[in-house]
Amino acid sequence: MGKIDNLIQSVPLPLDLGSGERIRKHLPPGTGEYSVGCLDCDHTSEPLSDTGALLFRLYYPIEKTDIIKRHKQWPLWLPRRQYSEGFAHYLKLNTKVFGKIFKWLAGDVYIPALWQSPPCANGKKFPVVMFSHGIGGNRTTNSTLCIELASQGFIVVAMEHRDGSASMTYEIKPNEKGNVEIVEEVEKTQQKPNRHKRNHSFHGYNITDPEWKPFVHYEPWNEFEYRNNQVKKRSRECSEALNILTSLNLGVEVHNTLGGNFNNKLFKERMDLSKVIMMGHSFGGSTCLHTLAHDKRFIIGAVLDGWMHPVGEEVYDNITQPTLLLNMESFQWKENIEQMLKIQKNETEKNMITMKGACHQSVTDFQFIVGKRLARFMDCRHIIHPRVSLDLCNKAVLSFVWKHLGCEDREIHEDILSGEHPLMIKGTNVDMS
Repeated sequence: MGKIDNLIQSVPLPLDLGSGERIRKHLPPGTGEYSVGCLDCDHTSEPLSDTGALLFRLYYPIEKTDIIKRHKQWPLWLPRRQYSEGFAHYLKLNTKVFGKIFKWLAGDVYIPALWQSPPCANGKKFPVVMFSHGIGGNRTTNSTLCIELASQGFIVVAMEHRDGSASMTYEIKPNEKGNVEIVEEVEKTQQKPNRHKRNHSFHGYNITDPEWKPFVHYEPWNEFEYRNNQVKKRSRECSEALNILTSLNLGVEVHNTLGGNFNNKLFKERMDLSKVIMMGHSFGGSTCLHTLAHDKRFIIGAVLDGWMHPVGEEVYDNITQPTLLLNMESFQWKENIEQMLKIQKNETEKNMITMKGACHQSVTDFQFIVGKRLARFMDCRHIIHPRVSLDLCNKAVLSFVWKHLGCEDREIHEDILSGEHPLMIKGTNVDMS
């Protein structure tokens, strides 16, 4: 365990204030040269009739600040209590009972990013990462990874897919007058105010009567046509989200149904849209591959422990972009790896590596939210420490992206990409015989 202990110590830990002020429970902050801001966008545009309204969270670089001291500006990890019920529904548990348990576990966890803070105005244009969550996830499930990417100088779009695969999502319906009613959130005054208590409403705004849409259970689980239609819808959502970012980058006013006081024209000329990366976990991995095959604006791909079943045969020959396949030791199986190998037919780099001691959730936030024993029981954590798994994942993804963006001033961890690191395997650990 000596090597692992050393690796744990190499990963920065959250800081505490010395004044005795209690800091809200939070995920690990970013380690890069920027602090991170975030906001939500719910947008409907035409001609997107077959995709519907888009919902995503935007993480982006802001001027460096003491993110810990500004913890009162952080958003909740669970945007609203219905998301805790969504996780229970996804796991086929009693939503009333286990929804309360999930809320108890995660309801006071915050994301170390400044809500609706202005993006960094240092004259740089930042590359863009589109992130697609796994089945049963949502736009906050991979916040730790997204925050790290943003702190390293990327604008990150964390999708919340509306194909039925999110643990929970919603749609905003107009009232009888045809308008969407939005009012700013006002915290109620209490006789004994609790500075750390927040209402579980949409951070910064309170939406009147959204229609909640939980995960859709479909049997058989691996029915190809159903999952393939889902991945196509997810891919269209990613491409449309990139269209929205293109408008933002041009300084076009983009309607956000959620409202808020943020001036989205501040994103004008902040993005380098010649450098757009597609990334996803599990079902998001197959979404990544489908998007790479059908939208060449995405120039690099990163598949994190991808679930390949939803991918159609037409995809494999059309992925001409360099792609990282980062797998976890305890999740993969022969048929899934065989499908991954199909994308290696063309000459562009398709690098497959496997992380030792990691499980399928080792790239999500769940491993930080529940304790060690419960995380093992819930299969959110395997052998290596969560900070080690996320640190390795971050370094692998960033090294691969920086390498193919030609960033000579960035550290490229070739030992990780080549599988020579003590916790990495080149290729797969799965017996392919």
